Amino acid sequence: MTRLRRRSVLWPALALLVLSVGCTPRPERFQGIVRVSKNGSDQYFNARNGYLVIRALDLQGPPLRSAMDKVMASLDGALVNDDRNPLFRSKHGEMYLELGPDSYTSAEDDLNTALKLTEDWVPAWVALADLEARRGRLPRARNLLDSADRAIMTLQEDTSKHPVPPFRILGLDIFNEEKTKDPNNPTLEENDRRQLLLTWLQESEQWAIESPALLTKTASGGTTVNSSNLFRRLHARVQYERIVIKLHEPDGATAVMPMFDKVFEWDPDFFPARVEKAAQLRRLGSWREAERMLRPYVDSADPKLANNARLVYEMASVYTDWYVNSPDDPNAKAISKSADQWFTKLFQINQQHVTGWLKRAELYAAAGQREGNAKTLADADQWLANAREILKKDTPETQMTAQRIADARKNFGKK
Repeated sequence: MTRLRRRSVLWPALALLVLSVGCTPRPERFQGIVRVSKNGSDQYFNARNGYLVIRALDLQGPPLRSAMDKVMASLDGALVNDDRNPLFRSKHGEMYLELGPDSYTSAEDDLNTALKLTEDWVPAWVALADLEARRGRLPRARNLLDSADRAIMTLQEDTSKHPVPPFRILGLDIFNEEKTKDPNNPTLEENDRRQLLLTWLQESEQWAIESPALLTKTASGGTTVNSSNLFRRLHARVQYERIVIKLHEPDGATAVMPMFDKVFEWDPDFFPARVEKAAQLRRLGSWREAERMLRPYVDSADPKLANNARLVYEMASVYTDWYVNSPDDPNAKAISKSADQWFTKLFQINQQHVTGWLKRAELYAAAGQREGNAKTLADADQWLANAREILKKDTPETQMTAQRIADARKNFGKK
């Protein structure tokens, strides 16, 4: 049932409540927007800080599982203290989603609970859409993104009609809470709850280390949510998820390129879309365009951007694919050298980057074959061995790389 229909059904009942004397007041709309305990927020920030390391290093394999165990344990602790907080609940579900198919049911339960607490919680709508796309239910995923769009529009309309002042208790910590409060009666005015919702939405975005500033300084020296930037970011995230869904279709890789424009209309620096567009350009053989897409970020003065392992890996992959697929390029040696330099930087950031070692092995296999250099092929074997050591097992990806190296030996000295 859509929000519009729900509200139309409620109007007669609300009219009776207004006319009645001594009846129970209607529930506030922001039912899940309640005060947060100090213990809960401490556990939440522990989880977020752990996830920022995962995202910065692009952890994979056993290191990722170990780090995610710690993140989930902290989020469990946050929910023990504040189980009706949509931010905590939604992040719990989003992390379950990242753990893979075995955790999808738990992710779905958390995300639906977050929406019961606050139906305009956009991150939960987007995460549910991602979940349905992973399950292959693409029409259902698109419907969920339509709900996300409606939630954003409702929030924008509310903010336009009722501009929120700078929140006097910024962040997640609200101190001096000595008594247990009824979660449906948090003693916050609805305007305060609306502002707290916006504060939590921008906080949800801070799990992406590349986020632009979504907080603005106030004349009094405090800070408040930059509502305009926040809404643009949420619109960009929904549009990007439409690309993710499209990539689940057989023709998705070629069909998504025009869709990136809509993302960048909302947020020109939406980092995941920039990296993904470069990856798609690389797969289409547009290596120069892919390199140009990434260059401003790898050259950024902000170390959070320039030293992002996912970004550096993509840059190394662009040069690797460029070299492997362009044997007659007069600049082939310079291209391969650039690829190896980016791999060197990648392993300075994260020496256990599995896909990085496999991609570097692919580069060395091609170079060893083309140059007739047995030492380079031996290095390719070593890079493959590094990946296997991290994974503690053989996988389809390691087997594919091993076959590439074997093929290179068969065609030793040929382009």
